[in-house]
Formats: sequence, C-alpha cells, structure tokens
Amino acid sequence: MLYLGTSFADATLYGNIDQTYNSTKTTTAGVVTNQQTNISAYQMGQSFLGVKGAEDLGGGLKASYLYEFGLAADTTQAGTDSDGNAASTTNRQSYVGLSGGFGALRIGKQYSNAFMNALAADPGGATGGKGALYLYTLAGYDAAEQPLRQNKGFQYDLPTFVPGLKLGFTKVFGNEDTSPSGTNGVKVGDGQGFNASYSSGGLYAGFTSDTSKGQDILGSANGGYDAADTDNNKLTTFALSYNLGMAKPSYMNTKMSAGTATLKTDMFALNVPLGAATLFISSSSGKLDMSGTSDDMKFKGMQYGVNYALSKRTVAYWHAGNDTITANDGAVIKTTGFGIGVHHSF
Repeated sequence: MLYLGTSFADATLYGNIDQTYNSTKTTTAGVVTNQQTNISAYQMGQSFLGVKGAEDLGGGLKASYLYEFGLAADTTQAGTDSDGNAASTTNRQSYVGLSGGFGALRIGKQYSNAFMNALAADPGGATGGKGALYLYTLAGYDAAEQPLRQNKGFQYDLPTFVPGLKLGFTKVFGNEDTSPSGTNGVKVGDGQGFNASYSSGGLYAGFTSDTSKGQDILGSANGGYDAADTDNNKLTTFALSYNLGMAKPSYMNTKMSAGTATLKTDMFALNVPLGAATLFISSSSGKLDMSGTSDDMKFKGMQYGVNYALSKRTVAYWHAGNDTITANDGAVIKTTGFGIGVHHSF
C-alpha cells in the first residue's frame, strides 16, 4: 500500500489539492462582456502531485531529483468534464541535480528565479485571483511557460560565501534549428540570466536579470508585442520585504523589454498575521509602452483576502481583486473576481 506524503527509501511523494468556488466579471466601456462562476484550482496554486528525493554519493557530493505534474482536480483526468473541456496533466517541473562544495546544479524544467523572487514579495502567493499585475509579465508569454518556468535549462547556485547571500546563474536552450535551412541561424528561445538575493532576520531583497531570444511580450492576441526572432527579450525583477512580526510590508518591480516595447509593473503589499488568520492586500500599477503607438496600455490592480490556517496543512481562504486596463484611446476593460476555497498540502 502506498501512503502519500511518506518517504520510501530515497523517494518522497508530495503535493496539494486546491478547490475554489470563484466568480469573475469583465466589463468593456461599462458593458458586461463576460461573466462566469466556476470550480477551479488556481486561488492558492494549481493542484499537483510530485516525487522527489536525494542520494548521498559520499565525499560531500549529493544527487537529487524532482518530478512534479499538475492535476486538473476539478475534472475527470482521463477524459473531459461536463462542459466538454479536455482534462489536463501537465509537467510543472522535472530536473536532476548535483550539489556539494562547488554549489548546486539542477538540469531540466524548473521555476525561474524571476518567479521565485516575485513570489517572495507577493502576500497573495501568485494566485489565480485578479490584481497581481506582475503575473502579466511572469505568467508565461509562450506555450513553453517561460519565464514562469524554464524548459531545457541549467540553474547553478554558487556556494554560500556570506550567510544569507545567494548567487546563481541560469542557461536555457530554445532547441531551435540553427542550420542554414533553420530559423535564420537564430537560436530562438535561448537565454541566460543571473540572480542575487539576501535574507537575514526579517529582511529579504532579491534581484534577477534574464535575456532570451525572440520571446513575445504578452503577445498580439492580448494587445502586446510579437517579437522578431532576432529580438532580445530582457526581463528584470526586484523584490524587497521586511517582516516586522506584526506586519510584513513588501515591494515588487518587474520590467520586460523587446524590440520597441516595454512592460513595467510595480506592486506594494502588506501582510498582517492575526492568530490563525492572515490578512493581505496589494496594490499594483503598470504600463505597456509600444513607442507611443495606439497599442499603449496602462494597468491598475488590487488584490486582498484572508487565509485561515485550520492546521499546518489545511487552509481555508477568501481572495478577491480587480484589474483595470486602459487603452491609449481611452477604452477601459475592468475584470473583478473572488474565490472561496480550501487548500490541503501533503
């Protein structure tokens, strides 16, 4: 018999199940254009199941691995739901690594350091609720999910030279055909980056910088920029927070540029623990600058909610928020939403 959440030899099964009743409404120029109620798993993160482990190789060297796949817990995994939507099982992360006196190296599909840096400052936990505008930048601008998760990459963490200081480098391969008959010899999707963070006491400060080839900003379907193969997409993130005990203020900045377009977002947030309950609120603003064209857009967002810990593994919660997009011609699109749910990790 297999018991979840228990280690067997060098393997540990883990995961979470998250189910939320949520409602969203979108208005364009004051007219309701879309309204939905649903059961889903995005308020506290997608439901998933994973296996991970490590092996001591001796001499201070250790091998590790992780494989994690997402679950559509609100539908039938083998087929479709009652609405005819296909069930999905997705590969969230899958990597193997070595660590020792030289630091730590992981090879495969992993969360980007940019996303992990943003997550450190977001009291809403990068939820599926509206209002956290940095997700416009980091939730993925192509089918490969980058830069939220990075496929076919190396992540290297340097040894710890100063307590609390973490330094690292990333290399990602786009797997494009660079032969004369390929994509003009351009390694589309290839990228590299570095990250630095410092954590001591209640203080956290982090910075990341990544560059990739030929990656879009939002994409033209969302009014964004479709990059040329030769465009360099540059993404930087900066996060700062300080845990005062009675409250935790934080700040997050993201900037992405490619070709003639630049997308910037700023977020100010506050996290307040009250016993088993934790209240949070964040306010965001942003701008997509398309060099003064009619595609310029401004963004505003707010997110707030409460998480109530029923135990160390089970959280009941209510999250709500809103996004407002104002186009260069003055057209306004506003989306509001809320979710009430339960999250259980194992």
